[in-house]
Amino acid sequence: MGGESIMKVVMEKLKELPVLLENFRGFLAEGVEKVFPADSREEKIRQWIQVGESIMKVVMEKLKELLLLLKNFGGFLVEELEKVFPAGSREEKVRQWVQVGKPFLIHGLAIFLLYSCLSCCFRCCCGRRGVVKMMKAPGRGGQRIPRAGFQSDPSAYFRALHADRR
Repeated sequence: MGGESIMKVVMEKLKELPVLLENFRGFLAEGVEKVFPADSREEKIRQWIQVGESIMKVVMEKLKELLLLLKNFGGFLVEELEKVFPAGSREEKVRQWVQVGKPFLIHGLAIFLLYSCLSCCFRCCCGRRGVVKMMKAPGRGGQRIPRAGFQSDPSAYFRALHADRR
């Protein structure tokens, strides 16, 4: 298909555009008429606005409740930390917790790093061997073929496809 024939097709489709737009406008107008009939359109629109406003009020109330809950939780958390770490011995208690938790943190970090390195190596070195990228075969009803073979010579693929159909 040459450039001129493509332009002819495009021009034909562009000539159809005003008709399509008019049909779409008519479809929208019918939909508006069904949802908002002319005799009660103004009243229906007011009702929809009231529904939207009531929904917004409920959402705002729930957001206020959520913020109050978060504020109360923050206060509770601070009180509990004050109980665990009293003001007079806070520094000593924190040192104790760090000494107790240090081995767990170091081991956890080492396991995480080991896992990250091994998974990266597996993906890079071991994971891609023998994997063949596939694609849907054009003109074959969803049949899948190796992508590399198609990309190496697409014209040979289409020649074979047309030869099979004869």
